[in-house]
Amino acid sequence: MVIDSDFARAYFSDHDPLDQTLSAGFSPVGPCRIVGVVGHVKQWALDDSSAYIQNLAYFPLYQDPDKWVPINYPDTTIVVRTPLEPATLVPAIKAAVYTAGSDQPVFNVQTMQQIVSESMSPQRFPMVLLGTFAALALLLASVGIYGVISYSVTERVHEIGIRMALGAEKRTIFRLVVGQGLRLAFIGLAAGVTAALILTRLLSSFSHLLYGVGTSDPVTFAGVAALLTSVAFLACYIPARRATRVDPMVALRYE
Repeated sequence: MVIDSDFARAYFSDHDPLDQTLSAGFSPVGPCRIVGVVGHVKQWALDDSSAYIQNLAYFPLYQDPDKWVPINYPDTTIVVRTPLEPATLVPAIKAAVYTAGSDQPVFNVQTMQQIVSESMSPQRFPMVLLGTFAALALLLASVGIYGVISYSVTERVHEIGIRMALGAEKRTIFRLVVGQGLRLAFIGLAAGVTAALILTRLLSSFSHLLYGVGTSDPVTFAGVAALLTSVAFLACYIPARRATRVDPMVALRYE
């Protein structure tokens, strides 16, 4: 037999499992010799719940006497690897099975993509909702930043006109407006990251929706922060460009 890495870690942590023998209740031929160790796979679900025992062992059917196969494996699933379209291969598979035994049913034929998709369905719908709300939040944040900076530029037209009349260059005005917007964005990011770190501890019941990502994953936080900073810069860019086009004489007469 071949065992997985979790099996080896649980029962052979102090010595090499290879060439060791193991008595298994499903093997009527006697103790099995361990000939290899393979990586662990998720047997029941992506969250790999600790409520299940998932130490796996693999036993070739050819070693099992024919009379024990229907008893030990009443619902055997056969996996076929092929570069062809699955629909074109199903008739050939059925023909091969019916040739070996006409009373053998072939049912529930699925591709691996379908199986994987079904296994992820409990996580997919909540994540679609969370992704939708996150996109809406990003859109609202962008519109809000643009509105605040645009209103600020409008309110400071007189000040900007005075600065330009006193010799301030356009790039200085541009940096002034963009810097104000990015400063607000960085304050919001700091508050948001702090709140997110706290909420991930309080809302631990949602951690099962995450796969391959920790609740405090630094790459995710850095990526989101970079995205929001980019959005904030774009939201500030248009008002800043408008501020650089202010005519000092018009701005000084602005009420």
